[in-house]
Amino acid sequence: MKPYFTLVPLAATLALGSALAADLPDKNHFKIEILSKGFTDAMEMAIVASGDIFITERTGALKWYSPKSGEVKLVKQFEVSVKTGDKSRETGLLGITAHPNFMKNGWIYVYYSPKKEEIHRLSRFTFKQGEISDEKVMLEISQTREKKVCHEGGSLAFDGSGNLFLSTGDNTNPFDSDGYPPLDERDGREQANSQRSSGNTNDLRGKILRITPTDDGGYKIPEGNLFPAGTDDTRPEIFVMGCRNPWRIGTDKRNDTLYWGDVGPDARKTGPRGPKGYCEINQAATAGNYGWPYFVADNKAYAGFNFETNELGEKFNPKAPLNQSRLNTGLEKLPPATTPLWFENRSCYCAGPVYYHSDYPESGDKLPEALDSCLITYDWNNGHMQLTKLDEKGKMIWKEDFLSGKKFIHPSDVELGPDGAMYVLEYGSGWYDSKNGKLKKITYSATELAGGDDDGPDPRLEGLNMKHPGAALLAEATCLSCHQTQNKSIGPRYVDVADRYKDTAGAEKTLIDKIRNGGSGVWGDIPMPPHPQYNEEQVSQMVDAILSLDTGGHKE
Repeated sequence: MKPYFTLVPLAATLALGSALAADLPDKNHFKIEILSKGFTDAMEMAIVASGDIFITERTGALKWYSPKSGEVKLVKQFEVSVKTGDKSRETGLLGITAHPNFMKNGWIYVYYSPKKEEIHRLSRFTFKQGEISDEKVMLEISQTREKKVCHEGGSLAFDGSGNLFLSTGDNTNPFDSDGYPPLDERDGREQANSQRSSGNTNDLRGKILRITPTDDGGYKIPEGNLFPAGTDDTRPEIFVMGCRNPWRIGTDKRNDTLYWGDVGPDARKTGPRGPKGYCEINQAATAGNYGWPYFVADNKAYAGFNFETNELGEKFNPKAPLNQSRLNTGLEKLPPATTPLWFENRSCYCAGPVYYHSDYPESGDKLPEALDSCLITYDWNNGHMQLTKLDEKGKMIWKEDFLSGKKFIHPSDVELGPDGAMYVLEYGSGWYDSKNGKLKKITYSATELAGGDDDGPDPRLEGLNMKHPGAALLAEATCLSCHQTQNKSIGPRYVDVADRYKDTAGAEKTLIDKIRNGGSGVWGDIPMPPHPQYNEEQVSQMVDAILSLDTGGHKE
């Protein structure tokens, strides 16, 4: 079994878990079909009972895929705020879901960033005859767009009781804190302090909200949220607080349990200020505080830090956390911190749905019974997927990689269709303005399928000799979240790296150190996280593959 971090005791489950995981079908029993391609920064999808799929693009387009015709049509072009310089880094048309009774009422819920106002807006629309109309504004959340602020969340999902969940990020600049929590109390640095958002009981940012939509386009507060309605210095919409960037959420509709992946901080190593960066997959059957910006992973504590004097403070207490920031408008005493379902080294983990085989008795396209009661999770960075087997009480039995070797380029959403098949929405190869996003369908075959999936070469690796062992390592690494060979992403192009270092003495050692230890400043101030999971020989092969690129005549 693949090693992993977990809070579930292994002694009683390891033998059983290994036996069950061994029964998972090989990747060659799964067919991957490309339904449509050419999406720009594809974000989230909503699949309705007819099999029709609504897709949001970060740049503002709401699109509709028809399984009958195979066509994609533009439903509406939203005027949204998109990145300009260091402004609006992660705003746009962020999330979508459909009402459980969509086939009768046509209601869809959209979360977006209006172009002119510095807010995020949750609205309900009515879909009819290929168009949406009758916007009902349900909720508006103030946010900051200047000074490298990012982390906006934006995922939407219903549970089985008709409650709507909305994830929101901490809306904070994380780049000037050396990868540790942004707790900057200096005047003029308010945008670099997550205590004003994630750690604030009176603020809707850095949270997952739970509301019950009403027929008139408003909402009610369901029982069981973190703070009862009327509690001073709190917001009753909050179900979960203490999130950094809960970018994708999923629900188990059988028991109304919420799952989400929280993208972790960039700290390269554990130090006096606290732990290195981890990503979390979280589970909440009841409301709770999940710790950010005071804790990460299994409540590994950060220390207070004075950004003016560089003085280190005491570590925060997960049993009795305090928000004593001058920016806090909520309670000083916070709920105790809750631990995640599991956590891994920092990457970009996301939560999808929980699969139940018996929910699709008539379908020939459904996933196999071996995946029953499994939470599907995925990593936006490297496209890898995981299965977490859950028992009847939601406890983890085992965790295994899923579809290893299959190629997914920045999966931004994973959903189950009414046929029990798995649908994957790919964001595209770049960080901004990717125009090669894809919609894919994954079905199961009891017999092994011959041949591979005809998805063509990975556009992020154009120009690399794929027979080079270093190229194969790069193809599976998280490096591709920020780098491509020929096209600019958030990090430099590999051809530019090769051009700069190819004839430089000691270049190989310099690049090996950069990849293994991380850093910033050479190509800009966006930090590159470390990659300690690769040994020196592996990193040396990656570097050799990069330096072997032909730098003459590459794309501008």
